[in-house]
Amino acid sequence: MTATGSSTTRRAPRAAWLIVAKREIMSQLQSKAFWVGTLSTIALVAIAFLISTAVNSGGGDPTRIAVDSDQGAAVIAQAKAGGGNVEAVEVASDQLEQSVRDGDAEASLTYTEGEGWKVAVKDMMDTPDLDEAVRTFQIERNATQAGVDAASILRDTTVTVAPLDGDESGAMAVFVATFAFSILFMVAAVTYGMQIAQSVVTEKESRIVEILAAAVPIRSLLVGKVVGNTLMALGQVVLIVCAALVALSFSDYRELIALIAPVAGWFILFFLVGFASLACLWAGAGAMATRVQDLSQTTIPLTMIVSMVYVAGLLARGTVAEILSYVPIASTVMMPGRLLSGEAGWPEALLALAVSIAFMAVAIWFGERIYRRGLMQTNSVMALKQAFSKAS
Repeated sequence: MTATGSSTTRRAPRAAWLIVAKREIMSQLQSKAFWVGTLSTIALVAIAFLISTAVNSGGGDPTRIAVDSDQGAAVIAQAKAGGGNVEAVEVASDQLEQSVRDGDAEASLTYTEGEGWKVAVKDMMDTPDLDEAVRTFQIERNATQAGVDAASILRDTTVTVAPLDGDESGAMAVFVATFAFSILFMVAAVTYGMQIAQSVVTEKESRIVEILAAAVPIRSLLVGKVVGNTLMALGQVVLIVCAALVALSFSDYRELIALIAPVAGWFILFFLVGFASLACLWAGAGAMATRVQDLSQTTIPLTMIVSMVYVAGLLARGTVAEILSYVPIASTVMMPGRLLSGEAGWPEALLALAVSIAFMAVAIWFGERIYRRGLMQTNSVMALKQAFSKAS
């Protein structure tokens, strides 16, 4: 009996971090704020894709344009073929103006020899964009009257915008994915990072940490908090990414799934390493504070790092993006983007991941020492310089 009790006592500290991690996870799952935030984010993702689809498909009723001739109807047909959401309403010449006033049409289109085309509207906000359609139709008409082949006149008059590398859909995929990765990383890192810091300083402020430290090894407290919040952050990110891919499959951009889905896996892997690197530092920032209000001071360096990664994901291009894709934390956003654009392959991704893992080990080692030094200091805020000197 004695041996069994002794064995249980020795094993308890080893499993203590699991207890702390479970507590962190359960407190999140039982929080209404967590579910409201998660479900709201998923709903916003779905709504964003729905709005994008509606806008790109020219959602809504077509703009009705009253015409009194075959030429006017031909112009409307030209505009519709060019993607305009318009519809021709044929009326008598003397009813054109009245049809607009009565609301039967939003605008009228007429042609007068020597004066050209005229669009009449009741409300300037309802003015349809017919410039390109009128120009194309009239050039063809004038060419025919002059006995010139209209097709030869219009040949090579269109302008196509294309990225230097890859096709248009690929460039769109890179922009959309990098933008989404930047936002996801920033929101998750700040939300869960601040939660770790607040949890630590709240326990300090209430003196509960003294009881916990007497029963549980300090390292187990730290590991439990980091593991619990990292798993919750990872789970939420995976859920949002999956929801985004599902929403994407129902949108006009469904062809991008084949490009984005494989890279999303790399992002999740880099996110796990990047967040774990920051998690211990967030805990250290919490241990440096004595009150929740002090976190605005102690978390400034971490908030700046996350913000710079977000900005880099949006703006960094070319050589800068290539360099940042190997920089720990920044690689969480930059390397998946380069993989998607084809600028980097899996060997480069593995190298960047190895660098991030090495940094994670250093960050955990350093964060743990700040956490240990500051956890029991409740009389004043530990300055960053002081934390460095003590950690050394």
